[in-house]
Amino acid sequence: MLTDEDVNLPATLSTFELRLLEPAKIRLFQALGTTRMTEGEERSWIKVSPARAFPLSDPDHYIGLLDGNGKDIGLIHDPALLDPDSRSLVAKDLERRYFVPQVDRVVYVKEEFGTIYWTVETDKGESDIVVRNLRDNLQELSPTRVIITDIHGNRYEFNNFQRFDTKTQALILRNL
Repeated sequence: MLTDEDVNLPATLSTFELRLLEPAKIRLFQALGTTRMTEGEERSWIKVSPARAFPLSDPDHYIGLLDGNGKDIGLIHDPALLDPDSRSLVAKDLERRYFVPQVDRVVYVKEEFGTIYWTVETDKGESDIVVRNLRDNLQELSPTRVIITDIHGNRYEFNNFQRFDTKTQALILRNL
């Protein structure tokens, strides 16, 4: 078996401790608009953000908790095992973090000096989107599915963008 010395890697680069959190010991709560957490009587964090480890393939399991600096606290295998208040708070935080409206129809699109202005109908209602430098704000999920991030950091999913008007298709294809 190889050791850190055999590979010449510092211990901090070659080791990673995955810390599984026990849902029975975890309590999440809101204070002053911030999600906070206690772990039994031992530890507490004044700012916690949940994030999905596998947001597409397994969104209901393996929820990571990050501290205020974005550092890993640990991983909850099944958030359904949390107490009802904690589970509800995690669900709300995840919904806010992964909020991505689905674009159903492009009402208007205009490109001007590298900025694209869209008016779209989504599954959450009509929205105006402004995107600068589309190439840097376009994420291809599949050959016909993309996510576009606007100037405010909001994300919009264009599922099967080939069904939209030719101008929209051309803008997306040119920037993939």
